Amino acid sequence: MAEALLHAFTGSLRLSIKLILIIVPLMVAYEFVQNSRWFAKLLDFLHIFLKPLGFSKQASISMLTGIFLGITYGSGILIAQSQKQQLTQLDVLLTAVYLSMCHAVIEDTLVFVVIGANGFYMLFTRIIIATIMTYLFYIYFKNKLNIAK
Repeated sequence: MAEALLHAFTGSLRLSIKLILIIVPLMVAYEFVQNSRWFAKLLDFLHIFLKPLGFSKQASISMLTGIFLGITYGSGILIAQSQKQQLTQLDVLLTAVYLSMCHAVIEDTLVFVVIGANGFYMLFTRIIIATIMTYLFYIYFKNKLNIAK
């Protein structure tokens, strides 16, 4: 029993350290690039696709991170932006909804392709379902949440 608890504790500690070693540099990098000209252009481009779903331009940052690096990293950016009051309640909700269904698209797709799945169908299905559900949440909540920053 004690050995199992020790194993669980050390495993959790190792995972926590790994997450800290990834999230902290991402947060530092975000602080450095958030005011750069090219980053603003990237956000403008992403916002073209996210605006119809109800996202503000600032929500593009956590969406980009979550979609490509995973929900843990995307939520780290999301939490930091929320604490700085850069996002509306609607942005936080929509980001959480989308990323809960469609995160780490590269890593997850490759893992399933290795075991025999069709990567295109898997990726396409995740994106379509996440987009539809996010849009439905946007329609329902757009007038119910405080959307002012």
